[in-house]
Amino acid sequence: MFFLFAATMLLIALGFVCWPLLRRPAAANSPSTDASNLEAFRVQRREVENDYARGLISTAEREAVIDELSSRLAAEMDAVIKLQQGRSISGEIASKRPWLLAIVLSVSVAGAAGFGYAMLGAHDARQVAAITARNTAATADPNAPLTEAQVLGLVENLAKKMEANPEDPKGWILLARSQNALGQWGAAAKAFERAVALMPNDAQLLADYADVQAMVQDGNFAGKPMELTQRALKVDPKNMKALALAGTAEMRAGNKSQSLKYWERLLAVLPKDSDDASQVASIIQEMKTGQTTPAPASAPAATSTQSSTQSSTKSTQPAGKVVAGEVTVAPALANKVAKGDTLFVFARAASGPKMPLAIVRVPAPSQWPFRFELTDAMAMAPGMNLSSFAEVVIEARISKAGTASLQPGDLHGVTPSISPPAGALKVLIDRVAP
Repeated sequence: MFFLFAATMLLIALGFVCWPLLRRPAAANSPSTDASNLEAFRVQRREVENDYARGLISTAEREAVIDELSSRLAAEMDAVIKLQQGRSISGEIASKRPWLLAIVLSVSVAGAAGFGYAMLGAHDARQVAAITARNTAATADPNAPLTEAQVLGLVENLAKKMEANPEDPKGWILLARSQNALGQWGAAAKAFERAVALMPNDAQLLADYADVQAMVQDGNFAGKPMELTQRALKVDPKNMKALALAGTAEMRAGNKSQSLKYWERLLAVLPKDSDDASQVASIIQEMKTGQTTPAPASAPAATSTQSSTQSSTKSTQPAGKVVAGEVTVAPALANKVAKGDTLFVFARAASGPKMPLAIVRVPAPSQWPFRFELTDAMAMAPGMNLSSFAEVVIEARISKAGTASLQPGDLHGVTPSISPPAGALKVLIDRVAP
């Protein structure tokens, strides 16, 4: 029955292919897609100009996007012209030798179908579907959700552009923050190093570099991370992230009194009624009463940073909208959290692009709950921050491999949609990735 059905479908397909050749001397010309391609280019060009007028992208970014659109349009037009030329040649052959062409096509279609089934068979149907899905995604609407592969592709393209334009500090900072968010700490450290070479007196940039370098060293602050932290504090003694990193480093080194001094300096510059101030005060109290092992890297002040693309500033207020809360692990999964795991807490749009809008990455804490704060300053790209979307979701993920992408065995949990700003959120890690 199967082969009978397949033969019937093949005959129907051959009928659709051969009947037009035998009924009329030439195939109808295909409508040109030039107009639609040009219109799409104009629409995308207007969107870029609007973003540039609103200050969402820089002049260099605007020119880069326009160059990319122009290149893509030229490639598409060239493909259309070649396709039309091919169809024209095929039409001439068909008009002169319709029977010969019909026979050749029939043999080709039947042979290709038989050979394809013999070599591949139905067992590869899922693979074919996956390939089709990827090809479709590659040409999808630019406003459609970004896949993990597409995000990685964007970061790789940015890395190539920076190698071609190595004197752009903001580009290196954007690349470093993107790689950091993806858990590519070694690559992020190299990008931060290039940025620091161009902007050696940016305290926030130095603190961000120190944080990533500590992750490269598996959470060890000895050596370069502490050196960078001290450089940041020399430039700006009130830099919040540098103070939190210094306090954490001294605490892990067993220097309780020195660690306490850094935490007290941090408490002095934090807003009095903020969640950060409450948590730092709690750390200080625990240290003074003899409890010296709080989860130091989880202090929000260590992760709620200002934008590295701006020059160092002494302001202590986070920019834009803020989302804060606590992450807990379901009791049934608590024994699956191991030393060396990495905790990611990030915000993404409830609908639309899947690129993280803000992200916190720390070694998995030994004590729960973990308190976090996400701000606009943590955006990976211009215009992709908490303030840009009416609704977002917050996801917490414990990675075994230390990468931001979800892997089998990772623990994760996500909140329902919320509207920034928001506080006192509860994120429960209650699932295991299959």
